[in-house]
Amino acid sequence: ILARHPSTAKFIATKLVRHFGSDNPPPALVDRVAKTYMKTNGDIRESLKAIFFSDELYSAEAYRAKISRPFELVISAIRTLGADTNGGPGTHQWLARMGEPLYGFQTPNGYSDSSESWVNTGGLLERMNFGLALAGNRVQGTRVNLASANGDQSKVLDEYLKTILAGEISASTKEALMKQLGQSDPATKVVGLILGTPEFQRQ
Repeated sequence: ILARHPSTAKFIATKLVRHFGSDNPPPALVDRVAKTYMKTNGDIRESLKAIFFSDELYSAEAYRAKISRPFELVISAIRTLGADTNGGPGTHQWLARMGEPLYGFQTPNGYSDSSESWVNTGGLLERMNFGLALAGNRVQGTRVNLASANGDQSKVLDEYLKTILAGEISASTKEALMKQLGQSDPATKVVGLILGTPEFQRQ
C-alpha cells in the first residue's frame, strides 16, 4: 500500500532527481518521474530513465550544480591523480575530518545529499588541506607520483588544469592560483590547490 501511494512516488522522485540533478529539483521533472513510478508500479529503472533522458538534467542550470560529498571528493581526487592507495585508515581519517566518517551517520537515511550540509568554512578548509596533503604524499597509505614541473610555471599550471579539470575553470579561480606560483617546482602546491578549487568540489 505504501509503495504504491502517490506520496511515496513523489518522495522517491524528488530524492532521485535531487541526487542526479540539483539540490532544487525542477517540479516538472519530479512530477514526470513520479508519474513514471506510478505507471510502472514502482519500477526504479524506468524512473531513472525518465531522469537520464530528460532535458532538465542536461540544462545549463543542472550542469555541475551538485557539490561532492567528502567521500566523492576523496575518491575522485585519488582517481584523477592516478594514486596508489590501500583505502585504509589514512583516507578514513580525512573523511572524518571533512564530516563524513564511514558508516558514521546514526539514522538509516544516510548522509545529506544537499550542498548546504557540506559547504561551510570548516569543511571547505579541510577539503583544501586534504588536497595539499594528497598532492604532497601526506595521506597514509596513498601515494601519488607527480611529474617534475620545472620551467614556465604558467604552462605547468595550464597542464595540471587540463589534467584535473579538463580546463574548466573560472578566470577568478585561475587568477587566484597564479598568485600562488613562485616555487622552482610548484607541482605539489599547485595540484593541491587545484583539488581545493570550487570547480573540483563539484560533481
